Amino acid sequence: MASVEELKRQDMERLAEWAMEYRRVQEREAKRNVFLKVWYTEDYKFLSLKLAIAATVWFFIGGAFALFLRSQAGLASTGIPMVVSPSYYFQAMTNHVMDMIFGMAFTFVFALAFYMIPTLNGTRLIKWPKIANAGFWLNNFALLMMNFGGVQNQYMFTFLNPLKASPTWYIGYGLMIVAEWMEIASVIGTSFVGRIKGKLVPTAIGFIVMDMIMMALANVSVFIADMWSLFSPIGGLGINFFGVPNAEVWKGLFWFADHPLVYFVPYTLSGATIALLPLYARRPIYSYRFTRWLIPVLFVLGSSVYVHHLGDDPWPLVLRDIFAQTTTALIAIPFAAFWLLFFITLGDPRKLKWDTGLAFLYAAAVWNIIGGIQAEPTNPVQAVDPTIHNTAWIFSHFHIMLALYSVGGVFGAVYAAGPYMFGRKWYSEKLSWLHFWGWQAGMGLFVTASAIGGFYGLIRREVAWAAFYEPYYQLLMIGGWVAGFSLIVFTFNLVLTLLYGEKIKETDIPMWAVLSIAMERYGLRREGYKEEELPVALPADGMIRVEEFVRATERASSSSSGVQASGTQAKGEGFTKVTESKADTDLKINK
Repeated sequence: MASVEELKRQDMERLAEWAMEYRRVQEREAKRNVFLKVWYTEDYKFLSLKLAIAATVWFFIGGAFALFLRSQAGLASTGIPMVVSPSYYFQAMTNHVMDMIFGMAFTFVFALAFYMIPTLNGTRLIKWPKIANAGFWLNNFALLMMNFGGVQNQYMFTFLNPLKASPTWYIGYGLMIVAEWMEIASVIGTSFVGRIKGKLVPTAIGFIVMDMIMMALANVSVFIADMWSLFSPIGGLGINFFGVPNAEVWKGLFWFADHPLVYFVPYTLSGATIALLPLYARRPIYSYRFTRWLIPVLFVLGSSVYVHHLGDDPWPLVLRDIFAQTTTALIAIPFAAFWLLFFITLGDPRKLKWDTGLAFLYAAAVWNIIGGIQAEPTNPVQAVDPTIHNTAWIFSHFHIMLALYSVGGVFGAVYAAGPYMFGRKWYSEKLSWLHFWGWQAGMGLFVTASAIGGFYGLIRREVAWAAFYEPYYQLLMIGGWVAGFSLIVFTFNLVLTLLYGEKIKETDIPMWAVLSIAMERYGLRREGYKEEELPVALPADGMIRVEEFVRATERASSSSSGVQASGTQAKGEGFTKVTESKADTDLKINK
């Protein structure tokens, strides 16, 4: 068994090798101007920043569609066009959902994945960057095709069985799935760049990779459903390759993936939370072993919750009445366990050092619990579910889960790790708090009004309703506009940060990752894991000194011929000094 010092020396050698490869990446990047970098980049930070900015743009586009809807609904209960016509009302509804989920939320997930994995494993390398960049641009092109579907897209929220839209929608959707597969492949490949046989990957990376695998598999059935529709009478191309599609088959294929994909943001967000939580708690996660076991449990349950959407359809009894109720109820257990670990690790909230990042993460946890409590008594029950799914109660639920939990949690991760990615501190703390409270107040009002209205029967997918429901739609309009203004505040603060934010001291490995991995190594060691199993140790000051490694290697290679052992010893001694003086992170945690 290798000694602790030998293991640390091996870790630092591996980090140095990756660092030399990253230098070559930086040399190639230096030859590209900013416009070429926007088109194609190999640098993990720039790729993540490009994705985050694109996600923000789609946030504005999808948000604009949402405000069209909410303003129309808040100003008229009779369907008389006050802001948009009824046909455009449903078209905007379709585009709003696509842009917010696929354009904004999913792109933010890829931004987090491409930043956190190379940072936490210490490689700073992207695997197959050409595929990642091509997937990014194809995804944006596909979303534009879907948005330009025209008035036919209104059918997406009226005739659901089977869904009907324009040919460009189906083609764009298929291209978008291909683009997502490309980005997923690059993310998974990136995780394997830092994979060392016998060593554990950081827990956060485990969550992210599991998430990517689940989405890649779930997208298979959605792609089949999309092609099934495109080459049928409803596809609009006149090909009719499959004849008249069976509506139940289509619906089954579509929902098989569509509900698992709602976990795409939560699962990667869970990984980011695991990485950032020890920084705020100033101690390791309460149990890394238990947290790691949650990964396969969430994968299995998250991939099988879909069937509660099929509970009122003529599917086999085992699917409708057993899986539909059981898996939907069981998925709450690992989430409850995850948040229990979250709150135990943080401890007394009065003793925490609060900033906007922690506030968003903490609020996301609370909202996820509220959303779960709201959904669990209704969704698994087949006598209630079909009715609930056609009222405002359900869009209260998924706005809690998407806007307040998922997007709110992503905001927390961006506020916490963003300065290290940007190289600058946030320009204004006051603006960040204004964003936090505006988002919580606006979306909080939105989900509360829709939940109460839905409880009293406020119906979805309509443009006119009884005047009794109009006050609820007025509250939805107010909440939507408040949340929209908070997004403007966030974007303004982001632009000022990129232009004028105070520069921070840059290190090879961001210090948040150094501390996070040090905490995880300490926690795993305390839970009985072997030293050789621990994730790669990152240098205490975040600096990887390639020159010392190169000199040690040169001394080893220039040692007297035939004396292999002395060469190895020279290499080991030279580099162990660097390890002892600069990389003994685990022994400096308490400092």
